[in-house]
Amino acid sequence: MTIRYRTQQGLRGLLSRFQAVDDEPAKAYLAPKTWSLYARMDKADRSHCLRVFAWLQEQGQDDSDLLTAALLHDVGKSTTKIGVWHRSVKVVLKRLAPDRWRSLARPTDSGSVRYPFYVLDVHPLLGSRMAAKAGCSKTTVWLIRNHETEPDPADPRYPLMRALQDADAVN
Repeated sequence: MTIRYRTQQGLRGLLSRFQAVDDEPAKAYLAPKTWSLYARMDKADRSHCLRVFAWLQEQGQDDSDLLTAALLHDVGKSTTKIGVWHRSVKVVLKRLAPDRWRSLARPTDSGSVRYPFYVLDVHPLLGSRMAAKAGCSKTTVWLIRNHETEPDPADPRYPLMRALQDADAVN
């Protein structure tokens, strides 16, 4: 993804904080335990996940594991407060100075100023654990856990992962 695209995505996220989010599609789709996970996310992440969910449906996707993962793939970010500027730093450093990003995002205490960067880096793992605890299927948990990694084309779940990653990239 280009920095220009990520800038536009960041602006959408910033503006979404000032707009109402219609959570009804998520509430209607998710089971009560997974709804409570979804509801933990901030407005920007909920809005993003709803766009991913809607885009997948518009593409004709109806797999329940995929659609649940679409609504919950960023739930790991809900474990701390993450600002637009944290997300912007991640995008720029991962692209232009990956060694600096790895240093900034290394494990740290929750009270550290680096903690939001650590959470951004490991949110797929955190979110997958939360989803497993809430009773999500193994496929949904796998999709959440791996949504920022390069999928193996030989894996039978590859089409689902590609669909989630494509939706995430354009929304």
